[in-house]
Amino acid sequence: PFDDASYPPSLLNIYDPPVLLYAAGDVSLLQNELSFCIVGSRHPSEYGITAASAVSSQLAQCGVTIVSGLAVGIDSAAHKGALRVRGKTIGVAGCGLAVDYPSGNKALRKEILNKGLIISEFPLDMNALAGNFPQRNRILSGLSLGVAVMEAGARSGALITARYAREQNKDVFALPGNITNPNSGGTNELIADGAEVLLSAEAVLTEY
Repeated sequence: PFDDASYPPSLLNIYDPPVLLYAAGDVSLLQNELSFCIVGSRHPSEYGITAASAVSSQLAQCGVTIVSGLAVGIDSAAHKGALRVRGKTIGVAGCGLAVDYPSGNKALRKEILNKGLIISEFPLDMNALAGNFPQRNRILSGLSLGVAVMEAGARSGALITARYAREQNKDVFALPGNITNPNSGGTNELIADGAEVLLSAEAVLTEY
């Protein structure tokens, strides 16, 4: 609950904080002040996957908790990058914790439950409704010092997370991409609008 000692302090200052969080795994991760969010396309290029995994691993090795949204694509690469180096990661679900979504990520969710944490503001059996994900994104950014968008099209939900981050006065980073790749349209636009260019994990670490 909102007034519980385990409730993440970083969410207390965002607009419309969840009144209740369902959590499974290592709840102590909610108290880590050094958390960073990595999000992006569900259908990324190999470039995007490689970059997300590498940055996540390097940050996790430095003690940063990686926050992402459990989706296939960039989110999965971010979670796996942290787990590969025995780092910590938090998955923020867009459905209830008892729902098998996305079904292709069952093994990853199990590993996160054993070594990290999964949270949701939605009741345990709530399905993954389309409207849940934009609502969920304010928690992704709220838990984190900043947000990195690795690959995103012009209408990607990852851009909603970046918008929330800016509203919450958090840093926004974006991976530059090929201008002919539709998946880089959103990230290149973020850079044009003032986001930090993400060239390496060091670009994030030097901020904090």
